[in-house]
Amino acid sequence: MKTWYAFLMTALLVVSGTAVAKSDLIRSDNPYELLEKVANKTAERIENERSKIDEDLDYLRVIIREELMPYVDSTYAAKRVLGRNLKDTTEEQRQEFYTVFREYLIATYGRAFTQYDEEKHDFKFERAREVSPSDRMVEVETRLMEPGRPPIRLDFKMRYDEDEKLWKAYDLVVEGVSLLNSKAAEISSVIRSRGIDGTIELLREKGQDPIQPYEEEGDS
Repeated sequence: MKTWYAFLMTALLVVSGTAVAKSDLIRSDNPYELLEKVANKTAERIENERSKIDEDLDYLRVIIREELMPYVDSTYAAKRVLGRNLKDTTEEQRQEFYTVFREYLIATYGRAFTQYDEEKHDFKFERAREVSPSDRMVEVETRLMEPGRPPIRLDFKMRYDEDEKLWKAYDLVVEGVSLLNSKAAEISSVIRSRGIDGTIELLREKGQDPIQPYEEEGDS
């Protein structure tokens, strides 16, 4: 069960880092259409480069940085994760936290993506709805499909980045559970025990860990 919970976290990325040139970004005024295009492009690349991934799991970092992170608002998510702790940090601490949090996400999602199998996993997207020019936040409903398992509800929360003029994902609600809120509670606990500087160092270490296959609790 823990394996699947971690794997579902990776869906947040399927929908800030600028490894991709702005001219190469997928552009759409409709977040529903954008999410589906990014997911399809990412799935195609994983399939085409499966041999590289099998040889070196750390190659997942490359795919995540280039295909996914441009569409994830990691800075906004980091601010939400810090929550009330944000006001107790210096500007330097905040910027450092944003950086290590992004790398931590890449490493975490890379590990969880070792569970992804393009031959059996698929996403079913909600039909695109019209979005008003004044809309700045939307929720996109998606279903994770796998033969022999019931569909799992994934609701992506997306916001419009005014600076980059691009829709980005910042949270994923899995069967009613917000992954952003879960991560916020976890990091808040770490801050209480280690302080913000200790939390930054912990995230930095975890972000540098090699990508390893995700194992269920109790596996050898």
